[in-house]
Amino acid sequence: MRKRILIVDDEEMIRLSLKEGLTDLGYQVSTAENGMKALGEMEDFKPQIIFLDMRLSGESGLELIPKIKEIDRDVEVVIMTAYGDIQTAVKAIKRGAFDYINKPFDLEEIDIIIRRIIKSLVLQKKVYLLEQEKKAQYEYMLGEDPSMQEVIDKIHILSSNDTVTVLIQGETGTGKELVASAIHNNSIRKDAPMVKINCGALPQQLVESELFGFEKNAFTGANTRKKGLLEVADGGTVFLDEIGEVSLNVQTKLLRFLEERKLKRVGGLEDIEVDIRIIAATNKNLEEAISKKEFREDLYYRLNVVPIYLPPLRERGRDILVLAEHYLQEFNKKFHKRIKGFTRDAEKGLLTYSWRGNVRELKNIIERSVLLGEGEEIDLKDLPFEAHKDSHQSLLGNIKSRGQQDLGKALPPNFSLEKEIQEIETQYILLALQYCNNNYSKASEMLGISRFALKRKIEKYDLE
Repeated sequence: MRKRILIVDDEEMIRLSLKEGLTDLGYQVSTAENGMKALGEMEDFKPQIIFLDMRLSGESGLELIPKIKEIDRDVEVVIMTAYGDIQTAVKAIKRGAFDYINKPFDLEEIDIIIRRIIKSLVLQKKVYLLEQEKKAQYEYMLGEDPSMQEVIDKIHILSSNDTVTVLIQGETGTGKELVASAIHNNSIRKDAPMVKINCGALPQQLVESELFGFEKNAFTGANTRKKGLLEVADGGTVFLDEIGEVSLNVQTKLLRFLEERKLKRVGGLEDIEVDIRIIAATNKNLEEAISKKEFREDLYYRLNVVPIYLPPLRERGRDILVLAEHYLQEFNKKFHKRIKGFTRDAEKGLLTYSWRGNVRELKNIIERSVLLGEGEEIDLKDLPFEAHKDSHQSLLGNIKSRGQQDLGKALPPNFSLEKEIQEIETQYILLALQYCNNNYSKASEMLGISRFALKRKIEKYDLE
């Protein structure tokens, strides 16, 4: 994508010549002759770099910098002037300018500054993404459920013991990779690389060469020597996701490495010693895989030095609401919304939904609900269709599990069967109408009732 550059100068000749030259260099360029038009271009053109004249007609470029930063704090400003001095340069930098250039200037000098800015923007983006990744590590661990407090305690212990091998187990979406990153980023290995490999995503014939590397001519197509990821990560951490998917041959090599901390490249004879921590993760039941001869028992015990079990979201109780509120605030900011919270029915739905995709599914659902939400609160009808079904099935399951003698304790206070049935019918009718764009015939067919019965219920519950 071409970088967008805005030139702000009251001299038409400078604007046009600079625009023509930068366009020839491959940049996307717009111009403005004064501050007001420049701020307008900020909204429409959305430049990433601005070349701003120090002295515009009747206004100062320095005074314009804070207004520019107010619209987009990430845009980089370069001050242009024919009256250059050190004091002015310092003032420009203090007000947020990236650099300062004296007139007259040549195109090559301008291009060098642009390239420096682009490198800086790339670095800023990397830093931002790293900060977001570190922030995300703890999102999945928000809450006070004892099971998650145990996980957090283990992260602290493992962060201060950087040689211990770790096995993280849990369902998809529970945050296994984020826990691994948290352990690495809080250990003394944090300045060394953390190499991540999804063993289930790679063809099994490539896993061995990716992990251990290979020598030249080790197999067809091996034209040069290549270091494996275990070797590349020397001094750092290797995260082996979906460890349960690797072949028995690779498991044997991994076991040898964990015992000796040495490896051989494919086709190689030399033992290479590396200093890394191994963190493995899986959503499979490895003990069951051992009984089926699909996973080596000795490797399991080598990996399982310190086990971490991440509980599924449905077992974390009110942590679900804590996470939901966290994501609500996050997406309120992202989509410029002001949704205050969740209705009581929505909270009930969140707490009783099965969350097969765990925290990842919750985050996606809250994002969608905030994006599409139009009210002050998120209601049950804004949640997935399945949540409604789960909510009522959970209540029935709770009643059945307690038995007839304890029925009074299973039912919520002030329970009304008539009101409960009305609530269920209302929710399904509204969802069906929404799904079918208020087509009564299609909605009634979807609900398994006649069109007349649907209209009667809509009138009864005043849903028009």
